[in-house]
Amino acid sequence: MIGGRLSTTAILAASLLAGGCAATKADPGHATAQRTLADVMPESDSTILDRVNDPWEGWNRRVYDFNARFDRYLFIPVVEGYKRVVPAPARTSVSNFMRNIREILNVGNALLQFRLRTAARSTGRFAVNSTVGFAGLLDPATEMGLFYQKEDFGQTLGVWGLGPGPYMVLPLLGPSSTRDAAGLAVDWYAWQQLNLFGYVEWSEDQFLNWPTLLYAVDTRANIAFRYYELGNVYEYLWVRQLYLELREFQIKR
Repeated sequence: MIGGRLSTTAILAASLLAGGCAATKADPGHATAQRTLADVMPESDSTILDRVNDPWEGWNRRVYDFNARFDRYLFIPVVEGYKRVVPAPARTSVSNFMRNIREILNVGNALLQFRLRTAARSTGRFAVNSTVGFAGLLDPATEMGLFYQKEDFGQTLGVWGLGPGPYMVLPLLGPSSTRDAAGLAVDWYAWQQLNLFGYVEWSEDQFLNWPTLLYAVDTRANIAFRYYELGNVYEYLWVRQLYLELREFQIKR
């Protein structure tokens, strides 16, 4: 979960590609676009770009390319092996368990945002899935109408009026912003201190911290996005825009 650096990798890997859509394969070796959308758009049509604060775009593009290579040559082969070896029902149970144990952060952030209905729903999900759902391996709460809603401290800061700040692409973690990176650090620290059911301490004592590695791999296995397979030279700009719009939606919903 968030109980380690690789767990945070998986968390933002999910946000990284939350706007991911079905891909059309491009030449696997094609390079990152050097021009931006502003180079080919009339000035009157560039209002969307005007809203993006990306002062470190050159560096961000290099990190994006590094992340793409890591994903293609290391992470995805591991994920594909995981999907071949572990049956689908077992993978679903892993995903359910990881989501359930993270509910504590959802509840805390929902309360900080004064979203009491969301906090109550997440509390209900945790109670139902931790008992009837056999420690979260099953997800009867969703069948009862208690749907999952992820909340994080970056969203909490946004609800209280803090803007995203400059856009960032973090190594391994993917798209972020100064606000969301700070929020991620707070969530990680809170998770370490809470040590729910002793999970953090237990997982860190395991060989190669395999629970955290499993969380990262399982999270990536549930994301359809593949780098440089959108069939568009402006992929970096699309991912950036989709990420920022997703975060804006999550804050305003």
